Amino acid sequence: MKRWQKGVLALVVVASFGVQASPAMAEGEAETGAFGAFRLKATNGYSIFAIAVSKPQFKRGELVLFVGGPGGSAIYLASAKVEPTVIEADLGDVGKVAVNFEPSGPPERVDARCEENGSTIFQPGFWVGKIEFEGEEGFTRVAVARTKATVSPFFELGGCGMTVIGEQGGRSVKGARLIARFASARESRFLQANRNRPGGRVYLEVDVEERHRGLIVDRQVGGYFPAGAFEFASPLRTATLAPPAPFAGHATFHRNAKARNRWTGNLTVDLPGRADVPLAGGSFKTALAHWSRTETAGRSPRFSRRNPLSGISLLD
Repeated sequence: MKRWQKGVLALVVVASFGVQASPAMAEGEAETGAFGAFRLKATNGYSIFAIAVSKPQFKRGELVLFVGGPGGSAIYLASAKVEPTVIEADLGDVGKVAVNFEPSGPPERVDARCEENGSTIFQPGFWVGKIEFEGEEGFTRVAVARTKATVSPFFELGGCGMTVIGEQGGRSVKGARLIARFASARESRFLQANRNRPGGRVYLEVDVEERHRGLIVDRQVGGYFPAGAFEFASPLRTATLAPPAPFAGHATFHRNAKARNRWTGNLTVDLPGRADVPLAGGSFKTALAHWSRTETAGRSPRFSRRNPLSGISLLD
């Protein structure tokens, strides 16, 4: 897990249960910092959930946008001015946020849907000003001058489920897991493919993190694909990955080849805001071994491993 993602859940929990009379600050306790959130409906089937937060005395404010839709998801993290009634952030080429909070009506008590016996006092209102976002390559856009303030993720989420991901390895396991990683000073790419048995469906996920000046962007896509997307035979000397859209091309793992020739091919993926990202070549480090993957559903205020909210601490 990335350094800037570690503990995001803790941040959201603090924000969720620390907010009292204001959408952005515990009443009478300016030293606790500020918090604000809102949701937006964007184009092409995407939606945006924004969280703004600052440390005590409103230092080191940050804004994170969770953008999700039919083509996957993207997370944008930027420095911001975050005070009890102000959120201001420059998102570079993709947008800008400059809003002030306007209360609407008396404070209300809101029950937490994902926490037993949890509640908070919340000042309803709107964030008013300028919110503009246009994703790279035009994958989605939104421009509004007014949007309703959100209490917090845990008080307004419609569902409270979670998915626990498990993996088990060993010689007796019939399935296989392929991992490919690439990292540089400005970008990292991660690919993982799982198939639990011959003829079984393939789970495949890709995560690309980019570091721009003043902005971190994390793009993700994942899901299940037909068995032919990931082919291997025991013993695991070779494997081929050739999934359908949003992927294109193919890549092959050669266990006995030299390091730079171990993962070859023309495999690419289309992510939100970035198409044709290469996923094979000599710069990747790869591993292939016998593993099986499980998913177990449950009910919890926490999120699944791949959910953007799992484990982020913006202000570490």
